[in-house]
Amino acid sequence: MPVKDIPKFEKQNPSLSINVLCSGDEGGFVPLYVSKERDRLHHVNLFLLEGPDDTLQYVWIKNMSRLVAGRTNHQHHTFVCNHCLHPFRNKDTLDRHVPNCQRHLAQDVKYPDPKKPKESVLEFRKYAARFRLPFYLVCDFESFLTPIDPNEDVDAIKATNLIDEHNVCGFACHRVSEYAQYQTDPFVYSGPGVMDNLYEHVMHESETTSDILADDQDIHPLTDTQQTDYDGTTTCRECGGTLRNQTTKSDTTTTLQGNFCFPPVITAT
Repeated sequence: MPVKDIPKFEKQNPSLSINVLCSGDEGGFVPLYVSKERDRLHHVNLFLLEGPDDTLQYVWIKNMSRLVAGRTNHQHHTFVCNHCLHPFRNKDTLDRHVPNCQRHLAQDVKYPDPKKPKESVLEFRKYAARFRLPFYLVCDFESFLTPIDPNEDVDAIKATNLIDEHNVCGFACHRVSEYAQYQTDPFVYSGPGVMDNLYEHVMHESETTSDILADDQDIHPLTDTQQTDYDGTTTCRECGGTLRNQTTKSDTTTTLQGNFCFPPVITAT
C-alpha cells in the first residue's frame, strides 16, 4: 500500500492510527507521514524500506525511544514526538509540545556540518544591505474593524478565535529618496477599490523610478585626495575582504578587483 493511501486506510479503520518513517538523505530518520489522529485505541509506527527493483516494504517500529536514542544523553525511556522525532524525558513535556509542533508539517532536523564553517557559523554576509536605497515606498493602510458573525464557520485548527475582520478603507503612500528633487508628498486615497488604486499607484511609482534610473548621468571626476585614497586601497572598507590589482594588456588601466560589496569606481591612471 503506498503512503498516499494511508489516510484512506485510517478512515476505514477508526480505531487505528499510523505513522511512517523513512531514511534521510544524510542518514537518520525522517517522518514521511504523521497521522492527525492522536487518541485512537491503537497506534502503529512503521518504517518504510526500499528494496531492489524499487520495491517498498513496511516494517514495524517496536520501540520509538530506542530508535532515536542517539538524539539524547538520557539513559532511560523517552517519549518521542512523531512530528519532529525529538525525545522528551517525561510525557507531560511531550503533551505540551505536541499541540504547537503539529501545526507544522513533519520536520527533518538537520544540523550544520562543523567542517563547513560558512554553513555552521551564523554570520552577517549581506553587506550590500547596509547601503541606503536611492528610492523606496512607505505605505500605510487604514481599516475598519467589522465584527464577525459568531455563527460563521471558522477553521477549528486555528489557535485563536476570530472576533473582528479588518476592512481596508484607505491608504497613504510616500516615495522616499535621498535626492531632494525626486522627493514627493505622500499620496493619500480613501474610498472604494482601495487595493486596486494602491496597485495602480505603486505601478506608476515603479515606472517613474525606472525612468529616473534609466537617465544616465556623467560621474564627477575624483579629487586628488579621493584618487590617492582609491589607489592606496587594499581592502574593502565594508566587509574587510582583500582586493587585488589587475592590469590590462595595454597597461593603461588598473582596476581593483575582489570582494566588492558595491560596484567599484573604475578610473584611468
